[in-house]
Amino acid sequence: MENALVGFGSRFPHGRFQEMCKILRVLNAVRDPEIGMPLTVKQYKLLTATVLIGRLINANQHLLALRISEYLNLNPEVVIMHWACEKITASAAIPDVVLLEGLLDKIPLLLSIDEQDKALQKSIESGDTDLVYLVLFHIWQKISVEKSAPLDFFGVINARPLARDLFIAYASCVEHCSMSIMHRHSKHEALKDFFLSTGRLQDAGFLLLKESRELERNPMASKGSPLHGPQVRLVEQAHRLFAETKEHLFESKSAEEHAKLLRVQHQLEVSTKQAIFVGSSVSDTIKTCIVMGNERAAVKVKSEFKVPDKRWYWLKSCALATVGNWDALETFSREKRPPGGYKPFVEACIDAGQKTEALKYIPKLTDPGERSEGYAQISIEGEPGLLSPPTCGSKGLQVTVLSGARHEGATPYGAAPSS
Repeated sequence: MENALVGFGSRFPHGRFQEMCKILRVLNAVRDPEIGMPLTVKQYKLLTATVLIGRLINANQHLLALRISEYLNLNPEVVIMHWACEKITASAAIPDVVLLEGLLDKIPLLLSIDEQDKALQKSIESGDTDLVYLVLFHIWQKISVEKSAPLDFFGVINARPLARDLFIAYASCVEHCSMSIMHRHSKHEALKDFFLSTGRLQDAGFLLLKESRELERNPMASKGSPLHGPQVRLVEQAHRLFAETKEHLFESKSAEEHAKLLRVQHQLEVSTKQAIFVGSSVSDTIKTCIVMGNERAAVKVKSEFKVPDKRWYWLKSCALATVGNWDALETFSREKRPPGGYKPFVEACIDAGQKTEALKYIPKLTDPGERSEGYAQISIEGEPGLLSPPTCGSKGLQVTVLSGARHEGATPYGAAPSS
């Protein structure tokens, strides 16, 4: 059965089916009561489409005749010429200048006589965005066929805000359109050329960054993929464009740093053969290096991007706690006095659920509030009864740490009061 269906499909006359559909649509259009031409299929074939269009023209049904001509891929020039002649004949009392303006008010006619600038202006004045797009596509199609530089086109639309905005909106989403008139260009090439030719360097820079992110999301961009090379170049080009504008120094510096980070991450992925670096932040890159045991690379990244010591202590303590390397964490805490105190060590241990390890560092906190908070976090997040409730005695408030704790007799504010 399946083979029979396949055989039927291969022998089915697709061309005749499409032709008949077109004929039926044309016949339905001319059978409308306002047109009044009921024809059978046989009559239509004997009459031919050209004669039918001629009859529609003689009946002053120029619009329908034009649409049928375009639908059947026939030359619409006959329809347009007849309409223009009828317009002139019926307007004998109108001055020639006024009549000419009236004739040229028809956008398709303007396009047919190569008056693109006037057609664009008329379409904008109409307020119909579909008409504006029609003119824009017509002009761009002509540029593509003639393979001419689109600079004149960019200049024309840049002087007209509506046409400019519609072009930008279309070109921005052109990658989602399978039948794009801009197929000769890459995804954003036309839009990038427009921004560069009109002096909008910052917009071209943002567009380059968008392209780099699209490359980053490419599933092939991993493990030293050659896609990382173009990605870095795009970011570097964006950096240079931003640098030429005084108002975008921050974006310029950010793009420069981003390109440098991408190069470093690419090298790390090549050396480790793991696609886990590109796309992450500087902090995440450092933590990943430490987690993998590659502290030399982490120190290099710290130096390259001038990571402050305070943040370095946070990142390294967090990474060591993540892998449960408590001996290394304790050794790290003793290297020198942490610039931000011992809070990173306490937080790392608590986040890892290691209350005993956290108790090594809580007494070293210099701020009484932080010490109190550290003990409170252990009490709340740990097992019930890790810290006994405070008791009042003749010698003042005293908190006794149970036998599981390292520092007996400690209070949330330091050592227990002396007797």
